[in-house]
Amino acid sequence: MVNKVFFALTNHEMADKKTFIKYLCKIVHDKGYDIMVLIGTNNILNYLPYIRNYYKDMYSDEIELNVLILKDFEDTEYIFDRFKYKINEFPDAEIVINYTHGSNKLTAVAMIIARMYGLKIQNRLKIEDTGNISRFDVVEKETATKSALYFVKKLFNNYDFNMAKEILDENYSPFDQVAIQFTNLIDIFSKWDSFQYEDYNFDELIPYFNILPYLPRSRKSMKILTDKTNKLHNAYRIADLINNSKRRIDEEKYDDAIIRLYRTLELIAEVELYEKYGIRNTDVHLNELRELDIENGALQNIFKRLDFKYPKYIIPLTTSFYLLQKLYDDVGTHYFFNKDKYQQLFQKRNISVLVHGNYKYNTKELIEMYDLVCSMAKVYNRNMPKFIDATEFPKFRI
Repeated sequence: MVNKVFFALTNHEMADKKTFIKYLCKIVHDKGYDIMVLIGTNNILNYLPYIRNYYKDMYSDEIELNVLILKDFEDTEYIFDRFKYKINEFPDAEIVINYTHGSNKLTAVAMIIARMYGLKIQNRLKIEDTGNISRFDVVEKETATKSALYFVKKLFNNYDFNMAKEILDENYSPFDQVAIQFTNLIDIFSKWDSFQYEDYNFDELIPYFNILPYLPRSRKSMKILTDKTNKLHNAYRIADLINNSKRRIDEEKYDDAIIRLYRTLELIAEVELYEKYGIRNTDVHLNELRELDIENGALQNIFKRLDFKYPKYIIPLTTSFYLLQKLYDDVGTHYFFNKDKYQQLFQKRNISVLVHGNYKYNTKELIEMYDLVCSMAKVYNRNMPKFIDATEFPKFRI
């Protein structure tokens, strides 16, 4: 009979495999677990023989292993269902979920599951009982339903707005003031995350969520994003795109992130050409280009690289940077000196799953590309780091 089961979340980018295996085996042995369930990608199958051999060598005993392979880390509902399916395999067992090595999203879902089933959770060596409401309660008023806000906050911080709303719907019926305000907050940032810029009403939210000190900053940023006459409008659009790509990196949605980084470069070239030279790269007239101070050979080269889509000429992205370079523009000069790096970004964008290929990125690649795009954005406007801070989503302190 299975009495105790140890669920261990894994991360596909863990570097120190030996330490990880030693840590898990020690917990299983010392706490007397009957089964260890490894949760992660199919890479965890590679760990099984090492875990078995280490456990036998160290403790002269056999270890019983089980796995929960997750094929889609972007679909929260899928992860949720797979978790529940695995837990139901051990209906009478005491289950502890260790999230020490889990990703943000996997950890958030695991905590929700633990709370629903009354399971214990563990970080490193500390075990916590989710049945203890005070551990999860985030409001002064101590009621059972308020503890759900812990998970709502956790999900909000991880940009999983749909799941956060589902938790509210399941725990608040009818909605009270707490649920209403949280729902309004989630709705605003869920739409913002999808580039739905509107003049949202923050008036009630700012005093209610005084634990979110950056909320007034968010209101100011949204006013700029919705006002095309504001001189910082384009700079904030660029900053918001950069932040959106960073959120996708945090979620490990690398293909989405690369598309957004590519779009950020397009936007920088677009606004630089229009703001400084009055050229719309999606509707350029040849006479406009002839009037620019560009030597004839370079100009003819630009003409050859234009896309003609009747009745308009369109300047492709690399040609936009070439044009800016020939104008001795700072953005164009920056692109010229970093051309090889940007070409790598373009190539990887073109072979991404969402475009033409099946290339899989890793976190290191995306961070390097993110930093590269940020460097160009700073050339466009030296205050860009300040604008990026201003458009960053607020987070709850948990």
